[in-house]
Amino acid sequence: MMLNLIAMLTMLITMMMLFMVMILINMKMKFNYNKSAPFECGFDPFNKSRIPFSLNFYLIAIIFLIFDIEISIILPMIMNFKISNMLYFNLMFSMFFMFMIITIFYEWKFGSLNWKI
Repeated sequence: MMLNLIAMLTMLITMMMLFMVMILINMKMKFNYNKSAPFECGFDPFNKSRIPFSLNFYLIAIIFLIFDIEISIILPMIMNFKISNMLYFNLMFSMFFMFMIITIFYEWKFGSLNWKI
């Protein structure tokens, strides 16, 4: 009990010291407009650095992440093929692929795959 208390107090003191160091480092940094401005070969920027980002790129990235995660779920299923019950494996695999097919048709229906707006 006492050992846990000492360990917790040590961690608390370490965290407080790190927090104080972080505050001291942050206090030294002052905002400088020239350092935060975009740099274009020594010239003043021609336009704003924050241009609007196309929503299509975002949607394609999200779709890629969804299907990438689904692929990472498929790989362990294939590795467990020999040790699992064949009925359960086929049922789980078919449900998973049906979910993937339904997902792609859903995205197709609502226009996430269309590049034109």
